Amino acid sequence: MRRRLSRAVAAVLPWLLAGLVWFGVIPSMRAEQEDRLAQQARARRDRLNSDRAVRDAQALRTRIGTALGSACRASADPAALRQRTVAATSGLALSPVTLAVTGGPDGGALVDAQGSRSAVLGLVKRLGDPGRGSFLRLLTLRERDGRWSVSAATGVLQSLPGGIVGARPNCSDLPDPGAAEAARPAPPSARPKLAATRSTPNTSKPPAPLKAPTAEPPPPLTLVAFLVAEGKSRVSIRAGGQVRVLAVGDQIDGWTCISIDRDEGAVFMSQAKGRLVLKAVP
Repeated sequence: MRRRLSRAVAAVLPWLLAGLVWFGVIPSMRAEQEDRLAQQARARRDRLNSDRAVRDAQALRTRIGTALGSACRASADPAALRQRTVAATSGLALSPVTLAVTGGPDGGALVDAQGSRSAVLGLVKRLGDPGRGSFLRLLTLRERDGRWSVSAATGVLQSLPGGIVGARPNCSDLPDPGAAEAARPAPPSARPKLAATRSTPNTSKPPAPLKAPTAEPPPPLTLVAFLVAEGKSRVSIRAGGQVRVLAVGDQIDGWTCISIDRDEGAVFMSQAKGRLVLKAVP
């Protein structure tokens, strides 16, 4: 009887061990593998979303740069706004003109004018010209008895924060098209005759030799590398004899980091020395 029982136990024992492995060990291993596959899928999905966000941001940056074109950066000072708005009305048959200018970061001009259709449309085109550093916030056109009236509120086009687009030139360095057209002299009625001149040998002294160009001073900051720590973009900067890792908003030797981008570079701003862009050497 005991032999039969031992034989039955010996025959059933492998099946018991196989059932224990199948129902006890394999499910835990399968659950762990499923968790690992889910984490890999989540990481792959996050990477795809990050790449898509980078492409979208680059496309938006390109669209903004294309839309702005050669727009300049205007001053928000009320006196500068007044001068630029008055210059926009030069050469136009407008009467009367009401002008109000405000300053500050959201500075702009409020203009009310009347005149012919061509003069009013020319004024609107000049007031909303990005090449002059301004754009139209509000515009109202009316026509009554052949006279056109316009009420416009303009804004000041300044450099965008965060290094979205590159630095724009200052509007004060660009000539005013309206003033240039008004000051352009009339063409001569007849072509002047050139008097016959006799060539004489050049007896002047030879020009003095050009001086050798002086070496430019080294930049105050030197880019070491771009870093990513704790999910934030950082940059390693060498200033003098020390190397520091900075984030957006940190300061070093009077320079404040305003944006960090591997393609656009690290942008620093100083109240005394202006703007500095550090890019990685390819």
